[in-house]
Amino acid sequence: MIAGARMAGSDLWFRHALCLVCLALPLPLAAQDDTEGADGVPAIAATPNVIARIVFSGNRVTQPQIMLQEMLVKEGDVADPALIERSRQAIMDLGLFVSVLAAVEPGADGHVLRIVVKEKYYILPVPKLNRDDDNNFSVGAELSLDNLAGLNQQLKLKYETDEATGLSGGQINTHSFSYSYPRVFGSAYLFSTDLDQLKSPAEVITDGQLSSLYKLEAWSANLQVSRWLNRTGPSRGWQVGTGVIVRHNTYDYVSGSTANTFLDTQTVGLSLHGQYIDVRDYLLSREGLEYGYRGEYGLQALGSDTEYKRHEFFYRKYILLEGRPHENIDLQARLGLSSGDIFPSDLYAYGIGGSRTLRGYESGSITGNAFVLFNVQYLRPFFDYYPLRGALFLDVGNAYPSNEDINLGDLKWSVGIGFRLRLKSFVKIDLRVDVAYAYDTGEYKVFAGTREIF
Repeated sequence: MIAGARMAGSDLWFRHALCLVCLALPLPLAAQDDTEGADGVPAIAATPNVIARIVFSGNRVTQPQIMLQEMLVKEGDVADPALIERSRQAIMDLGLFVSVLAAVEPGADGHVLRIVVKEKYYILPVPKLNRDDDNNFSVGAELSLDNLAGLNQQLKLKYETDEATGLSGGQINTHSFSYSYPRVFGSAYLFSTDLDQLKSPAEVITDGQLSSLYKLEAWSANLQVSRWLNRTGPSRGWQVGTGVIVRHNTYDYVSGSTANTFLDTQTVGLSLHGQYIDVRDYLLSREGLEYGYRGEYGLQALGSDTEYKRHEFFYRKYILLEGRPHENIDLQARLGLSSGDIFPSDLYAYGIGGSRTLRGYESGSITGNAFVLFNVQYLRPFFDYYPLRGALFLDVGNAYPSNEDINLGDLKWSVGIGFRLRLKSFVKIDLRVDVAYAYDTGEYKVFAGTREIF
């Protein structure tokens, strides 16, 4: 009995010791997973997949901050796949790259988000040679410098000379310079400027005959400052801005009777604009929409010889057909309204017709102080070769003497076919050929260019 009692006491002591050892041991491995206890609360929260570093490769020219400012994730954020994909697409939307890839890789100090880009060519000289239906030739050149200093700045220089088609003959010479800097120094502000010069014959026609000939030298300067309302993240959403536009026309007498038709004039206008932009770039096609308003107000208080107003509203939509790679329906609508003449010698504020408006008509041949324009085109790749697409299009519009005379029942329209070849290694270059038929005149026009119509 005594021995049995000792064994029972020893067994009790062993059990107590075993319980103490169990309490001293660390929690089992299963309890360290993100599992829920009886009360539904995780026993121990799992460590999130945090982005420790963002690394870029393939960007020989583009500065990393240009891509970082478009991204929705930053170092220290959770590696959310949806936000990473949206960031990748936002970088692609810059239009500077042939491809953009994103991958999350494990690292010694956390996850690494690696962005791999393939850059486009950023210098493009384009010679220009064109012959119209009257065998008039135009020659020139354009130089585009994109992504200057790796900061997404753009510089364009252009020169062109055309044969004048008027009674006097001669030539029309144009020079232009443009520069833009999106998100100046990484801010929400944009800056752009344009300088244009034109030299052309200016004729006075009396009873169908040339009575006076002058030489026009016209130049204009445009300075614009804009701001994205979203200070950080992708360059999408609302953008608003203002600027100053200065124009100056000088006429030199050449021959014939002197006339008071042409007067040296200077105008100074204040511009206002606001637009909403949400367009995705898939290299060979686009998807999304943009719309907005641009206005110009000539003010004598700023030094303008005349006062005038111009208003333009626009809407564009790019529809990518589901399940059909790079097959698009593109839509555009524009409305222009004006009051007052910019120059005393101008009869009308607007002229439409040509390769970017109504393709079945001569450039600028339809004039008025107000206009409406609608364009729709269907684009489809040829034989699954996506860079080459065929186009079917319809252009509808007209210009009217005044804002009160707009009549949507009185419209001109043209239809046509065309081809688009996207040079995917260059920034926004579409080699374009369009053949258009004007319904009311029965004439065909052929246009070629290096940019899409819109």
